[in-house]
Amino acid sequence: MNYLFSASILVIAFLFSSSSAQSSTFFQTIAGRWQGTLEYQDYTSNKRVTMKTIITIEPSANGNSAKISTIYDDFGKIYRSTGEQRIDLAARRFFDDKTDFAIESAEDGKIVLIGKTQDGNTVEPTRKTITFSKDGLTILKETRTPWTFRNVYTLTRQAENKEPQVTLSPEQLREDTTILKRSLTTLHPGVYRYNTPEQLEREFAQLEAYLDRAMSEGEYFILVSQLLSKLKCGHTYTNFYNQDEKLRNRLFGGRTYFPFYFQIVDGRIIITANASSKQLPIGSEITKINGKAVKEVIEKLLTVARADGTSTLEHRIDSIGLSRNEAERYALFDWFYPLFFPIKDEVFDIEAVDFATRKPTTFSVLAMTKTERTAEMAKRYGPTPTYDDGWKFEIRPDGVGYLKIENSITWRLKTIKFKEFLANAFAELLARNTKDLIIDLRGNGGGDMDPGFEISRYLAKEKLPPYADGRRLVRNVTPQPDLAKYITTYDTALLGALKSGIPSAMYRKFDDTYFEILRQENYPSVEPHAGRFTGRTFIIADSSNASATFQFLDYVRENRLATIVGQTIGGNKQGINGGNYLFLSLPNSKIEIDIPVYFQSSLSPQTDQSVVPDIYVRRDPWDIGNRFDRELSTVTELIRKRNQ
Repeated sequence: MNYLFSASILVIAFLFSSSSAQSSTFFQTIAGRWQGTLEYQDYTSNKRVTMKTIITIEPSANGNSAKISTIYDDFGKIYRSTGEQRIDLAARRFFDDKTDFAIESAEDGKIVLIGKTQDGNTVEPTRKTITFSKDGLTILKETRTPWTFRNVYTLTRQAENKEPQVTLSPEQLREDTTILKRSLTTLHPGVYRYNTPEQLEREFAQLEAYLDRAMSEGEYFILVSQLLSKLKCGHTYTNFYNQDEKLRNRLFGGRTYFPFYFQIVDGRIIITANASSKQLPIGSEITKINGKAVKEVIEKLLTVARADGTSTLEHRIDSIGLSRNEAERYALFDWFYPLFFPIKDEVFDIEAVDFATRKPTTFSVLAMTKTERTAEMAKRYGPTPTYDDGWKFEIRPDGVGYLKIENSITWRLKTIKFKEFLANAFAELLARNTKDLIIDLRGNGGGDMDPGFEISRYLAKEKLPPYADGRRLVRNVTPQPDLAKYITTYDTALLGALKSGIPSAMYRKFDDTYFEILRQENYPSVEPHAGRFTGRTFIIADSSNASATFQFLDYVRENRLATIVGQTIGGNKQGINGGNYLFLSLPNSKIEIDIPVYFQSSLSPQTDQSVVPDIYVRRDPWDIGNRFDRELSTVTELIRKRNQ
C-alpha cells in the first residue's frame, strides 16, 4: 500500500517554503518529527479508514533536499517508507523522486500543489491543499475530475527525542557503588536478614566485576536494581517516584511504552486492556514480544522485582503485570522491559493467541509514550480511576454486603474520609440485618495501616491483642555525616540523627546486631466497635497485597476474623523493613534508592512466610476474556451453600 501514500509525504517538505526567506534553510526549518493520523478513502469498502502515521524529516547539509522517513501503523502491520525530496523555488517545482509537482498557489498558512499521481490502477490528476502552522499541519489530497477526496493527513510537530543516556566512567561507577555499599551495610536494618555478610560481599563483588568499563546509566540502573532485589526487602528499591527528573526523562520519557495492559496468570501474559491499533480482544494471550518468549521476559524482570522474604514469588510475578492503576503512575514493566530489551524503531512485534478465535496471530504495533497510552486508554475505557474510585460499598441484590478497598493510600483520597466511609457502610449492614459480608482487597498493595485497624474493630467480637505490636530495630546509632550528604528525607529529626547520631535516651542495645528504639508508638488493642458486624465475613485477597494490607490480613488470620479466599499475598510474618525512609542519591549516576529506617520486628520468632488464604483459588487464564470473576464466584457459592 506504500504507493498510495508516498506522493503525499513529499508535500510536508514544502509546507514552509512560502515563509522561508532562503531555500537553503527550508528543509532545516521543517526538520524533525511529525505525528498524527492518515484518513483515507478505501475504494474496496467505500469507507474512510484512519491510521496512525509518523513522519521524520532529515535535511541535507545544504538544506536543498531531505530524507523523509514514514511509519504507518496499519492495524497490526507496520509499513515503512523512505524518500528523497528536493525543491526548486526558482522553477516553482517540487520533486519526489520522479514525481513532479507544480506550485499552483502559496499564501500564509495555505499551499496548493498540482500534479499527477497513481490512484488505484490509473494515473490521475492530483491536487494537494496544505494548511499549516508552526506545530500542526493538514494535507488534503484530491484526485480525478471533479476533485474527489482521497486522503488527509492531520499531523502535529513532536518534541525532539529525549536526550541520550549519560555514559558513566569506571571511576564514577566505582564511586557510586562504594557509596551504595557503605550506605546499605551501615544504615539498612534488614541488609543481613536474608543474606549473610559473606553472601552480600559476593553480590557486591559480582556487581563490581562489571565496572571495569564505561557503561550507560541505564545499564547501571539495572545492576543496582538487581542487587537491591537480592536483599528481599519490599521497601528497598530504585523508587520510580523519587528518581532524578532528568535521569527519569532520559531513561523513561520516550516512546517505549507497551500499548497493552495485562495480568500474568499461570506464567502467561493475558491482555486486560488494549490501546494499540490491532483489534485483539481482551483475554488474548501474548506469547512473544520482539522475538522473546514471555517466559524469558518474566524471568529477566523477576531479577529486579521486590518483595519481603523468600516465600513471595507470586507477589513478585504480580508486580510485573501492567494494571491500569500502576501503569498510569509508574510500573516495573514500563521501566525495565526497554532497559533489558531495547526497542528497535519504536515498534513491538507481537506473537499472540487471539481469545475469540483461539488461533495464533502475529502483528506489529507502535510503541507509545506514557501520555499517549494513558490518553488512548481513557478514550477506550473511560477516565483513569482515582484513588477514591477504589473505595466502594453496596448491598448486592442477593443481600450480601460488598466492600471494595482497592488501596489504603488514605492521604491521596480527595472526597472519601475513610473512617466515615467505613462507619456508614457498617451502619447500613447493621440496619439491613445483613448476614454475609465480602471485603475485596484485590489490587491493594498497602499504604496506611489505619483502615485495617478500623475494619478489625468492626469484625472483632471481643477485645483482641494489639493490632501491630512489635519492636522497632536499627543496626546503627552512631553519626554518619559522610553518608548524610548523599541522603535526603522528609523528617528533619531523622536527618539530624544521621548526622549526629541517635540520642542515647532513645535506644537500648537489643542483641549483637540490633538496637531497639524506645518509646515507640504501637497500635493499641482492638476493641470492638459498638456497631460491629456480627455476620460472616469473607475477604478476597491476591498476590498484589503487601505492606499494610499484609498486616491486616495477617491479623485477620491470626484472630479468625474472616475467611480469606484467593491467592498467597506478599509480606512476611517475620516483619518488614519500613516505618520511615532515607532517600539515597548516588552522586554520579543520580540513581535514587529508598532505604527503610527500621526493622519492624515481631515480638516472637516467626517463620519466613506470607499469608496463605483459607481457600486457595487457582486462577484460569481464560477467566479474563470470559469476564469471569473466579474468586468472587467462589465466595458467592460458599455463601449460597451455607445459607441453604
